[in-house]
Amino acid sequence: MKKVGLMVFAQRFWLALVLVGLSGFAQAQAADPYDIVADVTDQLVSAARQYNDDGDKATFDKKVLAALEPVVAFDYIAHVVMGNYHDDASDAQRQAFAETFKTSLVETYAKGIATYADSDIELQPGEVGDKSRVTVEQQVRYQGATHKLAYSMGKNRDGEWKLINLVLNGANLGNSMISQFKQMAGKYDGDIDKVIANWDGASDS
Repeated sequence: MKKVGLMVFAQRFWLALVLVGLSGFAQAQAADPYDIVADVTDQLVSAARQYNDDGDKATFDKKVLAALEPVVAFDYIAHVVMGNYHDDASDAQRQAFAETFKTSLVETYAKGIATYADSDIELQPGEVGDKSRVTVEQQVRYQGATHKLAYSMGKNRDGEWKLINLVLNGANLGNSMISQFKQMAGKYDGDIDKVIANWDGASDS
């Protein structure tokens, strides 16, 4: 198995929490965001360990895709990542990037998450109260290193808690992905079709 960097893993883990996490709380719109993060972490670790034990990648990939598709607003995420280029893109290009973005992150997440199945993950306590935005913090200990993760959670109009960003050891991953798109757009002289065609390899670096 190819070992991936922690920053790339965090992108995948961020997406997994955005997508997978909320699927388990579809019937509990006011679920505590701390409970959501804790429950999702347990789900991800369990799934990854099972995959590591039985090696059934096809089944693992299907579980990941089935969990992600029903609950993510891929168009919105892609819109944010595209930034100002979204306004210049055609409807077809926007849809193409949203699909490429989804496929890339789902595939790289499924490929990389198993590497971190044996991490020691500790959720830091906190209170929600009447807030509509909270930051849920975790510490992840892996191979002798401790990494700090801060999940930005927001409550939407339906009262559902959605993870909207992740900061890993001070690095804002949402901003990182936006910068990645800008850099690629500059490299290809604003040719969005070329950015889309080459996004998969860039997101896996």
